[in-house]
Amino acid sequence: MGNAFSIPFLQKRTVPKVLFLTTEPPETIKAEWPFYQNWFLPQTIRERGAVVELRCWRNPDLDAASVSTYNSITFLWCNDYHQHPEEFPKFVRNVLVPAQRLNPSVHIFNDPTVVLWNTDKHYLLELAEAGYRVPRSKFVDIGQHTHASLKSVIDEFSDSKPLVLKPAISGSARNTHLIQIPRALTPDNIAFLDRILTEGSNGDLILQQYEEGISSGEYSLIFVNGKHTHTILKVPQAGEYRCQGEYGGSTAEIAVVDVPRCATEAAQDLWKFLESKVEKSEKENKIWTGRGLVYARIDGIIKDDAFILMEIEAIEPHLWLEANSGGEALEQLCRVFFPNRAS
Repeated sequence: MGNAFSIPFLQKRTVPKVLFLTTEPPETIKAEWPFYQNWFLPQTIRERGAVVELRCWRNPDLDAASVSTYNSITFLWCNDYHQHPEEFPKFVRNVLVPAQRLNPSVHIFNDPTVVLWNTDKHYLLELAEAGYRVPRSKFVDIGQHTHASLKSVIDEFSDSKPLVLKPAISGSARNTHLIQIPRALTPDNIAFLDRILTEGSNGDLILQQYEEGISSGEYSLIFVNGKHTHTILKVPQAGEYRCQGEYGGSTAEIAVVDVPRCATEAAQDLWKFLESKVEKSEKENKIWTGRGLVYARIDGIIKDDAFILMEIEAIEPHLWLEANSGGEALEQLCRVFFPNRAS
């Protein structure tokens, strides 16, 4: 009888199939390279062994059946979704949610429930009711107003103090306008009101108390897989209230240990708030991925030693992966794209 021997069983490593949703056709996006936010993420995932596809969510060929064939689907390349305030939520509801039912193992991130919630800044009212500090805000249906009636609402809300007007569905400070003296509108103020009354606004128009603390900078706390990985401080240029680079703003990396404690604690609590939304959705839809929320960027300022939330970005936030301190966030994301690999 010969010697007994065995051949070790070699398990073939599964190659993840990943879909990056885009708002514009991929060939159009290439024109923005390398300034497209999160720009190197698809290539990084591809180099690590995944099959990566970039597909425009507005393409009618992208239906629930085709979407359900992917392992992971992410919005992290979905810039400018807010330019389509009606079509984008319909795609999420009518394509992504059914795809998840067809294949409960497909991982869509962030979760469609959080994405739909985050598309419209009415979420600020919910957060204020939950006890989080946000700028005093009023939402106005612009279609119900004339120039005179809108001016009256502005006067009443502002109490003669500066305020900011912005669409409820927007991004990158687009169509955002500062009124310094509401009871004495400048020609520029009047032109802005005329334009939004004529052209309309994406969703309601937000009247928001101007927070002077923005001049000291806005903290962007980045979270991936529940971990506060890094922080960017965005500072507007002198005389400007918008801190984005296209308006002259500057950025600096802040060590996690140097972030004000009130900001860290508030952001961690907000992350838990978002996680609870995902857990509730999965329970109601009987879809349990066990992976919860994946990423979020929480932006706010410091006022009187308290964190004032300006916005939560949980759809396609610029995660500043290219920053020196962004490496940990990138590794955390890779764990999501490659869930079966040893860390």
